[in-house]
Amino acid sequence: MLTYPPQTPYDIIIIDAGSNDSLVLGSEVSMPEGPLLGVVSEVFPRRAKVKLFSTNGEETGAVLERNNMPVTLEGTGGGNFRISLPRDIAIERGDRILSRSMSSSLLAVVEEVSVEPTDSFKEILAKSPTNIFSLRFVFITP
Repeated sequence: MLTYPPQTPYDIIIIDAGSNDSLVLGSEVSMPEGPLLGVVSEVFPRRAKVKLFSTNGEETGAVLERNNMPVTLEGTGGGNFRISLPRDIAIERGDRILSRSMSSSLLAVVEEVSVEPTDSFKEILAKSPTNIFSLRFVFITP
């Protein structure tokens, strides 16, 4: 890994692998321990740019582990996400949000659930399970 937030803007990391290492656009990038972080968005001969799922405005399909419900994570920057759900859907702090892939990798963990008595929807704030500001190594899946 070369650089990561806050040295790079808007939830982008630059890695020291590129097309010379057979890296391709769209490859998934994760922590060595498993949680998914983002995808390769640009490839150069010796470097690549990775756009994190938490990039502000980025939408990522996911699944709530508690009830196996598909949701859309909206990146809000800094390793954070927002989800809007109908108020009657069960969800609590600490619930895990997984990728929609067959491997169901961890994407985020619910940090806060907010709903007013008059609201039809509740807002969920979730956070990446890793501190994106201290990344050193990532794993790339072709």
